[in-house]
Amino acid sequence: MKRKWDLSEEQYFGIGIYRPKTVENLGTLWRTALIYGASFVFVIEAKYKKKSSDVLKVWSRIPLFQYKTLEAFLDSVPYSCQLIGIEIDHKAGPIKDFEHPKRALYLLGSEDNGLPKELKNRCHELVFLPGETSLNVAVAGSIVIFDRINKWQ
Repeated sequence: MKRKWDLSEEQYFGIGIYRPKTVENLGTLWRTALIYGASFVFVIEAKYKKKSSDVLKVWSRIPLFQYKTLEAFLDSVPYSCQLIGIEIDHKAGPIKDFEHPKRALYLLGSEDNGLPKELKNRCHELVFLPGETSLNVAVAGSIVIFDRINKWQ
């Protein structure tokens, strides 16, 4: 007998930060990711330490993947999943016009340095948020997640 499934079973997303400035930013993004249905969060070239301020115990409800190197992260991108860089860049398109892929990894850089050129070149798409300057990375990630869930409903 052929199993029937909802097309929503074929979609997922994760969101993460390359070299976050502070672990608090990752904690805030992790909480948003849990609340709005991300499958996982990740961090590249940084370590997260559990905080007493994590009243929802997000660490026990949604996985955090920690990659020691950029190469380790790039080697682990899931099959058929698009890497989407969130960056102020002349090659980036506005989020208001962006069609989110079914399977996506959203990648943010720290407020100070953003994403390195090597990493931007590996992204399937680059997307920018409105504004003239960089937002706090947790805020930027939360906007991306909110945009995705609004466009998929």
